[in-house]
Amino acid sequence: MIFSLTGYGRAEVEDGDLRLSVEIRSVNNRFLEIGAKLPRSLANQEMELRAQVRNHVDRGKINLFIQEDRSTVRQAKLRFDQDAARALAEGLRELGGSVGVKDDLTLADLVHLVEWFTGENGDEDSEHRLKLAIRGIDAAFDEFDKMRAEEGENLEADFRQRLESILGVLAKVETKTEVVREGQLEKLRERIERYVTSDQVDESRLEQEVAYILDRLDITEEIVRLRSHVQLFQTALDDGGSVGKRLNFILQEMNREINTIGSKCQDAETASWVVEMKEEAEKIREQVQNVA
Repeated sequence: MIFSLTGYGRAEVEDGDLRLSVEIRSVNNRFLEIGAKLPRSLANQEMELRAQVRNHVDRGKINLFIQEDRSTVRQAKLRFDQDAARALAEGLRELGGSVGVKDDLTLADLVHLVEWFTGENGDEDSEHRLKLAIRGIDAAFDEFDKMRAEEGENLEADFRQRLESILGVLAKVETKTEVVREGQLEKLRERIERYVTSDQVDESRLEQEVAYILDRLDITEEIVRLRSHVQLFQTALDDGGSVGKRLNFILQEMNREINTIGSKCQDAETASWVVEMKEEAEKIREQVQNVA
């Protein structure tokens, strides 16, 4: 099973009077990027919480939101840093006087300008919050992973359908190849007979030149390689897990072979089939960016 990089999970956890809500959101990204919005009571534990997120994912742009129930916050005793508040007020008044701005500073202004009070929570309470937050992250990821798995199933089904479409078109190209080859050979013969008399031709040399021209137009190797790359892509889907980068690399090789076939084809019908394969490969490429 493959997983989508896009997902959402939410959980609410509580222990006694302490209640937290946790949300995990993710969008596709080449690397792992974690953003966290935490309540003040967990600010000092951000590194531990980020590490817990990394235990669950290795790619994607992850946003972690944790909120603490307001009733829990109100129960915490507050310790005011009066020295910091006093220094801020004096500095603002001095600045106002130096630039000629009226001093109308209020207590509400200080509250918005600086976080000069903190919860009076001991180490034991801080550890309690951290453990509960980690439990919430794990629970949110359970829901998050279910959503990613469901989206991954949809992506996999779409990939397999498009791969079969590419193989179907490739089979038509392969069938047409021998017919086209014979037609090209006949055209070469006609041109030679038209412009060169038999006594002017070195038969051995002519055969070499014809073989060289036909070899340049032959797409047998490209067909074999493209079919092999499709099989590798399907095997990666069977293996599942974090295969997004692997799928992207295989797809690049598929596109290379399709483009080479297109550059060698000499008839309009084969050219139209090449366009079909390119369109399917492009749709796969767009979706592969969202695979973990």
